[in-house]
Amino acid sequence: MDKNPTEKLDIEGLSKKETYGAEEKKFIMDSLNEERRLFKKAEENISAQKRYYSEDEKYKILNELNEKRLSTQQREEIQKRRIFKKQIYKIEGKEFYKFTNMEREYYIKIEDCKQFSNRPAIITLYYKTFSALKKKDVLLKTEIYSDKIFISYNPIRVYFKGYSLEDEK
Repeated sequence: MDKNPTEKLDIEGLSKKETYGAEEKKFIMDSLNEERRLFKKAEENISAQKRYYSEDEKYKILNELNEKRLSTQQREEIQKRRIFKKQIYKIEGKEFYKFTNMEREYYIKIEDCKQFSNRPAIITLYYKTFSALKKKDVLLKTEIYSDKIFISYNPIRVYFKGYSLEDEK
């Protein structure tokens, strides 16, 4: 039998057919497999090539990495300052932090403090009444430059005002 099946099969005729015989199917599968192997080998060659960087490129890459590290470190430090050594209140078996200088005594769950980000999010704040603990949904966000928490009481008419959590006594 011949090693090269292309001599026996008409390639243009194959593209026009709707059903294929066993020999034609084998030819198609072999050609697709060969194409896949060549593509995989080319990808491996590209990934195996080592890239050499000049001193300027190395310096730029190291500066970018250092800036990212410093930015991440700064965000973590500010996040820590927001919630470090703050007064913890236990109400109805849950732990809360209390905001200062607000129109009423609003509390936020400690677990909700992990959700702080630069993007505004709807967070539930709690306040005490004579009968029970009530909820109020507010729009809350943080900023990189400040250790305050910015709250907007109305999610439709957005006006953020900065508040802090109460420090330990």
